[in-house]
Amino acid sequence: MPRGDDARLFEIENALSDQELAAEAAEALAPAEGERHPELDTARLWRSRDDGLLVRGVKPHSAEKSRLVSRGLGTVSSAMSGKWFTRKHGLEYLELYSGPGRLLDERTGQEQPGSPLQALAVAKPFSRYVFSDFSEDCVEALRARVGDRADVSVVQGDANSPDHLDHVAGLLNPKALLIVYLDPARPQDLHWKTVEYLAEHFGFVDLIINLPVNSLMRSILGAYRGGGTGPGTAGRFLNHPRPHDLLCWTRTGKLINGSTVAAIRDYYDKQLTALGFKTPARRTIEFPVGNPYYDVLLVSRHEMARELWDKTNPEPPPPATLF
Repeated sequence: MPRGDDARLFEIENALSDQELAAEAAEALAPAEGERHPELDTARLWRSRDDGLLVRGVKPHSAEKSRLVSRGLGTVSSAMSGKWFTRKHGLEYLELYSGPGRLLDERTGQEQPGSPLQALAVAKPFSRYVFSDFSEDCVEALRARVGDRADVSVVQGDANSPDHLDHVAGLLNPKALLIVYLDPARPQDLHWKTVEYLAEHFGFVDLIINLPVNSLMRSILGAYRGGGTGPGTAGRFLNHPRPHDLLCWTRTGKLINGSTVAAIRDYYDKQLTALGFKTPARRTIEFPVGNPYYDVLLVSRHEMARELWDKTNPEPPPPATLF
């Protein structure tokens, strides 16, 4: 991130207006209409009013995703820290898109701890933490916030680079129970081969994955309308050679959003189960209400992980039916 004026302190007048949020919500509901909003899937960086370090700007639905994941991490660490297996080999945590460690809700102007600081603050700490981010500025800010700790490594690198993944793996115990959080800002930031690498290199790994169903749908549609026939961004994320085959249409040629999202989910779940994982637990973050935007997946080879996840983040009740 550029220094100086571009790294300005956050001011409340910079918060998202109701009109801006409504415009982005309309785009999320109708991805086939008009041009993509240039900041719909991006996260701006600001200077914190508290410590002067970088914070990552997020919208309300992203802030809720962070809270959901934090609850899950706390439950897992509390439940597993005393087990014989983790006492012997460790309970470790890896995050490949860590950011600077703090979030700024651009709607309210409120700062909150990001997932790295939330993971460090659980009641029963993990025995080892590795945080990674592509941005050197984010890594610098997170290192400053974490401080010098023997149980924490903060490294810079590309989450999709085999060399970087080898480096990260070398910081972890391959026999430990490993929790990995994969939260790419955009579909292009996570490739399927990274998920494959983690599944193959760690025998006792649970993954928490942000599946950005709305962004994937828009990415597939944009590439298709632009004449793309190969995998593209969405195909590299989903491990699909022709992701436009997942698009669902009415007879008149209108995109069916709900059916397309369902097709994306089903295909990705099958890729995960082909790696030996059980069907993932899924919690959906909506934006706007009623429209799936992110799916947060808990992916494991063991039923206990899903039981813990369901205990912490119970499935919402079905909507009421009026008769």
